[in-house]
Amino acid sequence: MIRAVIVGAGARGNRVFAQLMATYQTGFVVSGVVEQDTRRREAFCAAFGIPAEHAFADEQAFIAAPRIGDIAFICTPDIVHYRMCKAISERGYDVLLEKPIATNLADTLALVEVERACKNRIFVAHVLRYAPFFQAIRHLIRSGEYGRVLHIDLTENIGHWHFAHSYVRGSWRRADESAPIVLTKCSHDLDLLPWLVGSPATYVSSTGSLVYFTREHAPPGATDRCVDCPHQHTCLYSAPRFYVNEKPTWPFHVIAPAPDTPEIRLKSLETGPYGRCVYRNDNDVCDHQVVVLEFASGVFGTVSLHAHTADNTRKITVLMEKAELTGDLRQHRLQISHFTGTTESLRVEDVPLGPAISDPHGGGDLQLLYALHEHLTSGTHNELISSLENAVPSHVLAFLAEESRTGGGARLPVPPTAEVLPPAKAT
Repeated sequence: MIRAVIVGAGARGNRVFAQLMATYQTGFVVSGVVEQDTRRREAFCAAFGIPAEHAFADEQAFIAAPRIGDIAFICTPDIVHYRMCKAISERGYDVLLEKPIATNLADTLALVEVERACKNRIFVAHVLRYAPFFQAIRHLIRSGEYGRVLHIDLTENIGHWHFAHSYVRGSWRRADESAPIVLTKCSHDLDLLPWLVGSPATYVSSTGSLVYFTREHAPPGATDRCVDCPHQHTCLYSAPRFYVNEKPTWPFHVIAPAPDTPEIRLKSLETGPYGRCVYRNDNDVCDHQVVVLEFASGVFGTVSLHAHTADNTRKITVLMEKAELTGDLRQHRLQISHFTGTTESLRVEDVPLGPAISDPHGGGDLQLLYALHEHLTSGTHNELISSLENAVPSHVLAFLAEESRTGGGARLPVPPTAEVLPPAKAT
């Protein structure tokens, strides 16, 4: 068994990776936790049988202690990814790092040098590569049965409620406190397109803005907080209506500290970030953005993110010489419309998930663990594995897309990967 230390016992570290390791035979076992919140740390230890000497309040204490694992899963806020990954790598641990790698390009590239110097292995949790839905699409493309790919459109339907929670009220609402949304949300998509196409991007352009969640769209008489707003019983984004009586699962459990009760949640909305009006907030990230890509193979692609959608899902359209493929990640369904006039519908086999585990990535989280274990133990899945160097190009695309967007949608050349990655130093 590979011993995994969970760094950050929030939704991803606790409710996804640790829970999956405890539920399925993934080849990983949780051996420790690093979590600054005392209640969350203690609850994690109780849930997964972690002894007190394997639980740490910060990475400094973890690094100073005797080694307790083989790999660290870093599931902390984006802004500290670089710092924590560097420190933990220098301690000799392999790392699975949640995306984004870092919140600026300099730190993203610096981690490549850290990995080379430390001689550890850093992987990035681009989990959609592992989802059976996207695996199936890649297989269909690579089969050549439908001819060459000419265009791919990948749409990120964030969901109106998810956007309001995470990108208006939550931790990703401001680019200066996290990163542009094209990185924090769409680095998955910018990783997927070149991987599906099988060719690097050569040009990128982007346009988008904060269209709706602004002060001019606030209803008359709206207040800064929902709890004393005259529209709290009718507003689509009313915090009391949305948060107070929902089940204690993500995203509702983050509203208030334990013990989680409707009364404590309502009290938290009076002062906490999730009680703020979505129209009278300090958010600045785009709620609509489109990225246009041109690939070395001549294929064109688009990545679109939208806040105003009913479902939280990803939809894809692949235009090929002989057929059009469309799909919806949440529904696990693909449709192939042949240019001969016939249509076939395919259902991607669901990955079974326990009732306590929520996976918005179509089974990708669990499949990542299986593939990563096989890679670490036998060196397989080299084309699939999202290594640090494989993940860097998606981040370069994100930073270039944001540069294009803020520069009026200019078409920017994408440097080849060999020119992006820092050169290896002679030993």
